Amino acid sequence: MSTWMVIACVWVLFAFCVVLFVRGASAGAQLTDDAHDDVVPSRADASRVKV
Repeated sequence: MSTWMVIACVWVLFAFCVVLFVRGASAGAQLTDDAHDDVVPSRADASRVKV
């Protein structure tokens, strides 16, 4: 492979990893967690058992 092909492949891989990281760190990822919290109480809620 040529040098430019290697540089382009490394850059595309880096850009793909950045996109996945930003999507994972965004607020949109918490929307599915909020729906899950309705079913399973969090550890903090479980420690406050109402008598």
